[in-house]
Amino acid sequence: MTERVGTAAASWSRLTAAVADQVVVTAVEGVHRAVSDSVYRWLGPLGRPVQRYTDAVSAGAYRAVRLGLRGAGEVAAAACQFPHGRAAATADGEATPTASPPPSRAAIKARAIAQGVLSPELLSVAPAFEEELSLRYPGRPGPVAPAELAAAVPMAGPHLVVFVHGLVDTEQVWFPTDERAVCLPAAVEASGATPLLVRYATGRTIERNGRDLDAAMEAVVTSWPVPLASLTLVGHSMGGLLARAACAAAVARGARWLDRLGDLLYLGTPHLGSWLEKVANVTSWTLRRTSRHAAPIGALLDGRSQGIKDLRFGTTETAAWPEGRVDGLLTGRPVDAPWLVGARHHLVVGRLHPHSGHPLNAVLGDALVRSSSATGAGRWRRIEGTGPARVTTVDASHVRLPRDAEVASVLSAVLAERRRAG
Repeated sequence: MTERVGTAAASWSRLTAAVADQVVVTAVEGVHRAVSDSVYRWLGPLGRPVQRYTDAVSAGAYRAVRLGLRGAGEVAAAACQFPHGRAAATADGEATPTASPPPSRAAIKARAIAQGVLSPELLSVAPAFEEELSLRYPGRPGPVAPAELAAAVPMAGPHLVVFVHGLVDTEQVWFPTDERAVCLPAAVEASGATPLLVRYATGRTIERNGRDLDAAMEAVVTSWPVPLASLTLVGHSMGGLLARAACAAAVARGARWLDRLGDLLYLGTPHLGSWLEKVANVTSWTLRRTSRHAAPIGALLDGRSQGIKDLRFGTTETAAWPEGRVDGLLTGRPVDAPWLVGARHHLVVGRLHPHSGHPLNAVLGDALVRSSSATGAGRWRRIEGTGPARVTTVDASHVRLPRDAEVASVLSAVLAERRRAG
């Protein structure tokens, strides 16, 4: 599928203007108003006439800035539609929009960050950023529909491995960017299995993306070109929570693809939540309640996506959130669903320091997820059930887990065991 030249650039123009308007200007205006109120409150009744005048002037100035930003965004978006000044011509001489070249890796990453961090309200101004969960095959550009699997995956085998990336990432996270990294999809192919990659907008709720993954897996298992013997899900970070959410949705509706699911690998998955999102929640809550001057900054922090907020406690069901209190102090603690029965669960835990007892590992874990969360076994919370088949600790940070040699060895061993089991 090709896009009209400038479509992505136009969306970026509108999105940048919206962020500047609704995030930056709103925060600046809020701080300005809080400081102004403090000054005039100190002056008492004598300052009120002056305050009314200055408030009116400043409000008009901020309105003008907002109108200017919106106008600039629309002008820039219009200018981006045909950035090269000339369109391709058809045989009858009519101009048609030219197709854009494939986006660079950096452009894809920037888009993934925007989709993962910003709220749906901000993203609504950029239609090009609307993206449903899709399937990808290594080396093939663009998404692959289930009906196209036979043509898109000519070497399809009976053992399928599906990779699900984490927050603000895409399927590109599985491919190495330096000589120290390894390619997990290549390791899967070397093991005689077939890799398939998932891309999704990470800012949406984990429950919604989990339902989409459930539907995609059902379609894949139904349309796979050869009889499927086994399915393995590999999830990095949020991707592991997506896999669990998809399994829960599949159990609820009696999906057939679970009959083929043999193994789940969780790479640095925050089953009990991420300490960083908890810190962000406590910080924003404190800022909003301790100082009128800092409250706008707290409100700005609260503008992060619901997908990020789901990482506070590893929430896979929106029912865990109290109505109207998503940004309450440490709200969103879910009822932990047990490990899926009938599949083997393999938990890969990263760490920053090679010595297990080092304080850095205890405090930060792999930088974003502590060991207790990655294993689903904390002091106050524990995921029940038959339990994981294996817990493996590797010397890799959170961001390196999808390209780590030790992780590749774990995955290869799991696939070898699955083949021997038939």
